[in-house]
Formats: sequence, structure tokens, C-alpha cells
Amino acid sequence: MGGNVMDAEDALSESMLKAWKKMGDNPENISNFKSYLYKITHHVCIDMQRKKNRSKNKIVSFDRLDESRILSPMQEHRNMSMEEAEARKMIEKAIQSLPDRIRETFILHYYGALSYKEIAEKQELSYTNVRKRVSEGRLMLTEKLRMYFLD
Repeated sequence: MGGNVMDAEDALSESMLKAWKKMGDNPENISNFKSYLYKITHHVCIDMQRKKNRSKNKIVSFDRLDESRILSPMQEHRNMSMEEAEARKMIEKAIQSLPDRIRETFILHYYGALSYKEIAEKQELSYTNVRKRVSEGRLMLTEKLRMYFLD
């Protein structure tokens, strides 16, 4: 857990609770208890690290943006499956890699639900320039994410 004693203790506690719950169902199905505990603990640690990394990759702020109106793409969803969480992380990473000028406009449009006209006023750009930036962002993301998503 990267040397963090508290995280290690949390992982151990969570692992033991998971093992206890699973063992209560069918304890006779566990042939190697030590291996079983190791595997559960390993997976809990991986899940905790992924959760921690997701929170590190959040968009912190933009100078000219009104963050209170933006629905951040980085919000955590507790009821999300592991596959959905991984897909979201991949999309977030791709959005983060966009050039600043395109990323800001893209986020305002898709996550802030602002119209092109509102974005043009907010960023002091022309309507055409806003449309072009959103379009460029969409094309860049399509290229970056093509190998991960078949649809």
C-alpha cells in the first residue's frame, strides 16, 4: 500500500471481512486457506489503489471556468461495476490528455451542458471557434479511445 500503514490496516480489515463472509457460505470449498486469504487481500489492495488513483486524476480547476456549473466527469460512482469504473477511468485519462484550450471547451459543453453560444461568451471566443474546438475534442477522443471501445 505504498508504505501507508493506515491504508494497509484498512485493506487487511476489509479483506478479513470479505473472507469471513465468503467462508460462511461454503468453508469446505477452500482447500488452501492461506492462498485464499492472500488472493482476497491482493484484490482489495488493487481496488483501493485504483480508487486512490482515480481521485488523483481529477480536474482541479480552470482559471476562467465556473466550476459550480460543471458536472465533473471525475465524480465517483459507488454503484459502478469494475468494468464501468475502468472504462470511466480510461475516458477521464483521454479527456485529461486533450490540449487545454480544447479540453476546457469540451468539458463546458458535455459536462457543463452549456450551449455553444454560452461557451463563446464565457470564453470570449467566436461561436464558430467553439464548435470547432468541441468537434476537434470529439475527434481526438475517438482516436484515443478507439482501441478500447469497439462501439
